[in-house]
Amino acid sequence: MRLGIALSKALARMHLWYPAAVVLAQTPLRELDRHSVGRLSYALMLSHRMKPGSVHALFRRIVEDNGERTPELTLELAEMATRIEEPALSDDFLEDAERSATTAGNTFIADTAHKLRALSAALQDGSLQAHIREEVQTLATSDDGSPIVLVPLSGGYLSMFGLWIQQVRKHIGSRIVVLAMDDAALQVTETYNDVHVIDCRSFFAWNEGKLNPKTRGVLWLVRTLYLRALVAAGHSVMVLDLDAIPVGDVLPLLASLPDVDVIAQLDHSIPMDVDRALGFVLCCGFMLWRPTVAAQTLLDRFVTAAQVERDDQLALNHLLVADGIVEKTNGANAMRFGSAGVQFACPDPSLVSRTLHTGGVVRHFHQQGQTMEELRKALGV
Repeated sequence: MRLGIALSKALARMHLWYPAAVVLAQTPLRELDRHSVGRLSYALMLSHRMKPGSVHALFRRIVEDNGERTPELTLELAEMATRIEEPALSDDFLEDAERSATTAGNTFIADTAHKLRALSAALQDGSLQAHIREEVQTLATSDDGSPIVLVPLSGGYLSMFGLWIQQVRKHIGSRIVVLAMDDAALQVTETYNDVHVIDCRSFFAWNEGKLNPKTRGVLWLVRTLYLRALVAAGHSVMVLDLDAIPVGDVLPLLASLPDVDVIAQLDHSIPMDVDRALGFVLCCGFMLWRPTVAAQTLLDRFVTAAQVERDDQLALNHLLVADGIVEKTNGANAMRFGSAGVQFACPDPSLVSRTLHTGGVVRHFHQQGQTMEELRKALGV
């Protein structure tokens, strides 16, 4: 088994996705670690785009070889079916997972499967998209050119939210839309008079404060759906993660790039296959989407891809690879390029960084157990 896992990693690094999936499929899912199951799902998704017939046959074999499985592994099969564009089959696995988890008394997994089934139904009949369109119509357009700032929030990040919103108000503005993921986030954000709160609790399954990983992927899809609806309604929208803290005025940075449709943070993280192919990736934790025709057209495709990939950063960057990039240039304050008629700009890392201690406008970093006092001191706020 260890040899197979190591071989699958090597094949994935060479972008040999179908062979990587075939190697992993030789081992029962219950014997694979979490990362290997995730790699199998990812390899199936990417190889499906090149040889769908072979991938569907391989997936049928995986299902047959894993007839005796836990509800958790059935959820993994449901996600794999989604990623190879078999939503009806995914629904069957979700129903199976909910039923078997309920019988076993595993209410957390049963709740997860139930919520994923409800999401799938709402996506397929269009009711979710219609609800989101109606909801964003209540937001007024900006008179001063400031963007709407879109952020997800759960109870575990309330202290970070206090720091984040202070800096957003100071350096961007007060047009803030919060996607409240649990009771605590909803209760706290409703105390802010100038924050538009959207109740997203029905999408997520929690157990003692821990989010089920299979509904974590739903967050990025839901965020993308709201992003598209807001842009279609004529808003400029900034997607800003809670760990992306403004430390300088953001609006002058945006104004310095007036002729682009999308501004996004330059990164070198996931998906690593895109970083190897393009030499960079776009980070979805700091993006600005302007309400242009080109941006809206891309957002339609972005939403479709996010429904399959269940990760907005994977989906957007794989679209870049599929479309190709042209006219890439490096200026004093940003890298620019075009892709499928969309103009992109990535602010220089001296302005928008991936570290806590550098970046003159926004610092987007991984929190590593620091207190709020320590973070404020490091950020100088």
